[in-house]
Amino acid sequence: MTSAAEEFSDSMQRYGKSELGETKQIEILSFILDDAKKKLSIDSEIYILIANHQSILKTAKNLKIAIETVNEFIIDLEEIDKDGLTINYLKEHGLYRILYRNPQIMGEELPLDDGLHKLLREGFRAIIRSTLFTILFAASAFISLPFWLAPIVTGLFVGSSAYLSGILYGVVNDIFATHANLPYFLLGHQRQQKSLLRTNDKVAQGIAWGVAATHGPVALVALIFTVVATITACFAPVATFLLPVMMIAMPLIAIGAEFFARRKAREYIIAEQDFTNIGANQYQKNGLEFMCPTASERAAWYANSDRNLFGFTKVPFIGLGALISLVVLSAMNKSLPSMLFSSPIIAIAIPAAFAAMACITFAAAGAYMLANRNKQLDDRYRLEFDRAEIEPNLYLDEDMTYVQSLIDSNSNNETKTMTNPLASDKSVYGAFFARKPVHIIDDALQVELDYGYRSACI
Repeated sequence: MTSAAEEFSDSMQRYGKSELGETKQIEILSFILDDAKKKLSIDSEIYILIANHQSILKTAKNLKIAIETVNEFIIDLEEIDKDGLTINYLKEHGLYRILYRNPQIMGEELPLDDGLHKLLREGFRAIIRSTLFTILFAASAFISLPFWLAPIVTGLFVGSSAYLSGILYGVVNDIFATHANLPYFLLGHQRQQKSLLRTNDKVAQGIAWGVAATHGPVALVALIFTVVATITACFAPVATFLLPVMMIAMPLIAIGAEFFARRKAREYIIAEQDFTNIGANQYQKNGLEFMCPTASERAAWYANSDRNLFGFTKVPFIGLGALISLVVLSAMNKSLPSMLFSSPIIAIAIPAAFAAMACITFAAAGAYMLANRNKQLDDRYRLEFDRAEIEPNLYLDEDMTYVQSLIDSNSNNETKTMTNPLASDKSVYGAFFARKPVHIIDDALQVELDYGYRSACI
C-alpha cells in the first residue's frame, strides 16, 4: 500500500517545487487543524468548531472551497477564542501565512487623480500650513507684531487649531472604524469607491481615510474660525485658552462615536437585519463575501455608516458651540481672570504646545501611512494587486518543516513507516517529500533472517 508520504513525494515530482495538487493541499489544511485540535479538550467549543470544519473539508470538491471553509473557521474562531491561545498557536505555526500569503481576492485601486486621493494630499498640505501658522503664533510671544498683523496671526492660529482638532477627530474615529470593520475602508463603501491604499494595515487605512474624509468639512470650519477670530482679535483679546480644551474634546467625541457604533451593531444583530445585499458595487460585494461572511462582521460594516453619520451630524454642532464660546469668552475678557488673556503661558505657550503636539502626531502618522501604504499582512483582508490574476494555491515556502512534520506524523499513524534520517537537505521542497520510508522489521524476525543467511553461506 502506498503511504501518504510517498503520495506527497510523487505529487512534488509531478507538480514541481512550488505546487501540490489540490487534494494534497486540502489534506495539509486538515492536518494543521487537527494539530491545533489535539491541544484542546474534547468537549471545548473550539474543539467542536474545528471538528465541524474538518468534516466540511472532507467533502470539499476543490481547493477554493477548502480555503473558504478554513477562512470561515478562522473568522468564527476569532469571535469565540477570547484568550487567543488557539489563534496564536495557528499563527505561530504559519496557518495565516499558508492560507493568506497568496490573496484570494483581486484588488482594484482608485486612480491617483481620484477625489479621495486629492483630498488626502490636500489634507496633509493643510497640516503643514497649520504647523507654520502655529510657529508664527508662538513666535509672537517673543517679537512685537504690527497692530494690523497681530489679529491676523491670532486668527490664523485659531483656524489652524480648529483644523487640527477636526482632523484629529477624523483620524481617531476612523482608526476605531477600521478595527471594527476594515473592508468598509479597504474596499470602499460608496458606489464609486474602490481601494484608496493597497494596504490591509488597519492603522494606515484609518489615518488615510481620517484625513481624506474630514478635510473638506473641517477646512470650511477652519476658515470660519479664522475669519471670526481675526475680527474678534481686532476688538478684544481672543480666548485662546479654550483651544486646548477643544483639541482634547475631539478624540473623546470619537470615543463616544465608537460606543454609539457598537450599540448600533448590536441592534442590527438583535433585529436580525438582512445582511445579504451588502456592498455598493460588485468589487465590494465580492470582497465582503470572503472577508465578512458573519452577521457580526456585517453588522459592524453597517454600524460604520452610523458612526460616520454621527460625526457629520453631531460634530458640526459641537464646533459651532466652540466657536460661540470663543467669541463670548473673548467679549467677556474683563469679567474673567485677567491672567487667562495676559499670561504668555496660558494665552500663547499652552495653546501653541497643544497645536505643536498635534502637528508632530500627524507628521508621525503621515510617515507611518507612507511607509505602510503598500504593506500586505497575512490575513483575510489581503488583496492581490501585483498580478493579473490570483494565485489559487497555498503558500508553503516558510512552513515546509512544520508541514512535513504533520505529513510524517499522519503517515506514521497509517503505515508505521519512519523517515530516512540521512535525507537532511531542507533547502528544497523535494528533499522533504523524497525521503524514502524505511520499514520497521521485528527483532525476532531479523534474527531468523540472519540465521538463515549464515546457514546458506555455510
